[in-house]
Order: sequence, then structure tokens, then C-alpha cells
Amino acid sequence: MTAETLRIYALNVDSDARHTNLTRARGESVEMPPLAEWLGVDDLDHREIELFPLDDLGDMPLSDYVTRAFDPDPAINATTANRLDALSGSVLLVPGRALQDTPRDSRELTEVAILTLAQADQTGALPKADLAPPPTLPEQEDRPPEKMRRITIVFLLTALALAGLVVLLGALG
Repeated sequence: MTAETLRIYALNVDSDARHTNLTRARGESVEMPPLAEWLGVDDLDHREIELFPLDDLGDMPLSDYVTRAFDPDPAINATTANRLDALSGSVLLVPGRALQDTPRDSRELTEVAILTLAQADQTGALPKADLAPPPTLPEQEDRPPEKMRRITIVFLLTALALAGLVVLLGALG
């Protein structure tokens, strides 16, 4: 299995386009610049990329956003963090799964970083499942049979009815 990557590009052209997970969730549509052409690829999955002006992050540094949103592994080092946080304008974040081809340089985009993303470790051995049937409960000999329970219930109801009758007759007499 190859490691998933995240390519981070600075846009060298003015763009106010916003295409993020949030804008997609809101159903917002945007006129996209020709990103596939700029990347020199035939196919680009726009459902996977993020394109936005850095001002949208407010006071959050880009390195913090990338760490929280994409979970790079290993963590972003100080040199890369400084390079990301020094950017201005707009950025394009392209996970490897959005590309079928290797992108190439263009005058519209400057590749700032390629990060490896954390992945689940699926090489560990799972414990064996216990497939034995559950133990059966031993018969409880002290448990009265169904017929005995019914007799007990009838006896208790009769005793309660008689006690109620005695109390009623005492109150009338």
C-alpha cells in the first residue's frame, strides 16, 4: 500500500474561489479555475481538493489547519510550518487520491510542500474470536414448576380477597 500524500500549492494568480469540504457540504457552487490544466493532469477529482484564500482561516496558521484537517504523519516540522505560515493569497490542497497522474510545475501554481498523511495500520493481528457456544444454564431444581407458580398466585389472591372482605364486614358491622 502506498502512502497517501497531500500536496500544498500557492496560487500565483489572483483567485477568490472557495472550494472546501464546508462549501461542498453547504451545496455552494463555485466557478473553478482550470486546476487540472495548471497541474498538468488529465483528471482531477474536485470532490477531494480544497481551494481557498488564506484570509478565510482568520488567525489560524495554515500549518495548524493542515494538521487538524489532514493529520500528516510525521507531524509538520518547523521549517515546513514556517513556509506554510508565510504564504499569502490562496492555496490549493490536493490529496493524492484526487490525482491519477503525477502533477508537474506551472506558472500558476507553486508547490510548497508534499506531506505524508497518517493511515490506519492494518497489519496487526486480531485476537481469535471465541466461537464456542455459550454454556447452558443448569436446571434450577429449587425453581417451582409452572403449575406450582399458578397455585401460589391463586392462593395469594384468594387470601387478599378474604382479608379485604373481613375488613369490609368489620367496617359495616
